[in-house]
Amino acid sequence: MSKGHGAGRALTTVIRFEFLRAIKKPSFWIGTLALPLLVVIVGVLVGVGNAAAGNAAASSGSAVKLPFEYIDHSGLVVPGVAAKWGGTSTTNAAAAVRAVRDGHLAAFVEFPDDPVTQSVRIVAQDAGLFANNRYSSVATTVLHDSAAARLHDKAAVRLLEATPSTRVTAYAHGQVAQGLASAVPPLLFAAAFFALVLLLAARMVAVVVEEKENRISEMILTTLDATALIRGKVIAMLLVGLVQLAVFLVPALGTMAVLVPVLARTVGPIVIDPWRMTVGALLLIGGVLLASALFVTVGAAVPTIKDASALQSVALFSVLIPLYAAFYVVANPGSPITAVFTYVPTFTPVTALLRNAVGALSPLESIVCIVELFVAAFLVLQFAVFLFRHSIAQYGSRVSIRQVRSWFRGGRTSGSAES
Repeated sequence: MSKGHGAGRALTTVIRFEFLRAIKKPSFWIGTLALPLLVVIVGVLVGVGNAAAGNAAASSGSAVKLPFEYIDHSGLVVPGVAAKWGGTSTTNAAAAVRAVRDGHLAAFVEFPDDPVTQSVRIVAQDAGLFANNRYSSVATTVLHDSAAARLHDKAAVRLLEATPSTRVTAYAHGQVAQGLASAVPPLLFAAAFFALVLLLAARMVAVVVEEKENRISEMILTTLDATALIRGKVIAMLLVGLVQLAVFLVPALGTMAVLVPVLARTVGPIVIDPWRMTVGALLLIGGVLLASALFVTVGAAVPTIKDASALQSVALFSVLIPLYAAFYVVANPGSPITAVFTYVPTFTPVTALLRNAVGALSPLESIVCIVELFVAAFLVLQFAVFLFRHSIAQYGSRVSIRQVRSWFRGGRTSGSAES
């Protein structure tokens, strides 16, 4: 019991020392307080730009033929034109909506008395965040093509000069799909992961390498267990990252206050899904722990900060590389490439967070990804402790694969400084 108490005291000492040493540096606060201003400026510009781009994309989407039923209160729709795009006239709106909800019909379109001033009502099967625009496109195309066939009609000419507005209600599995509005809150976890990884990358490596670089690690390990030392450093740096994240939270809330009304006008009221938020939080924690373990492993494998730069970049990109395929991942959640990205541990945090945000991650996949991240983080951190313990006296060169193999086989045990 005294041994456990001593280990706990040692862990607490390491955490307190590393945490206080980091936050007492003026450079820490300069960087922490300066970055949020840049984040606010960039966030507002990007958010407004994306909203404008989303509107442009929605209005320029190309129509595709699909089976739909329609009711035309305007009298402008030409039946032959509607049939060309898959449309069939109906008089029973309730039955058409029920057919859509049950999955038997792609869409039901209700054209208002005046499509120039009133929105076209569309009830459709959910085709995904980036494919639901096709329903608006086909409805608009039917109106425009019908108007072109009725050039003698003044109302039709007015319609050709305008872009009709549409209101789409999409159904998935018999329930109204929450759409893009529900993706905004879970996306905050993806943004937090990206920020924390960038903030912690260099710090996690440096905090492990510094003792080796100063050649005091052997002396430290005469009084501290390697496991307690590494875990203490990791926890301390995570706390430092949380301090920075808390500082960023204030301007982030201000940015959201500006962006949410813009997004609400574009995608509708922001919806919070408790399940997706819970999964997002757990994926964030597991992902940050795994990334931290990777950076600590880099620090344990090199003798100096200079030697760590290349390996640190590899570790960083191995975690963030799925961002380059973000659009493909959320648009094609069932593809083999997305499956690979989802279950390769270093790709899992970003991929799973993005898929969770858009509702493309099933409950089973969510559980598998969360368990995988925590297990991988534990195993990588144990490997980092193993490397650190065996390489403490190796000041002049990096750890090689051959050395690691020999250590695993028990070829070298003298480097162990376990107390």
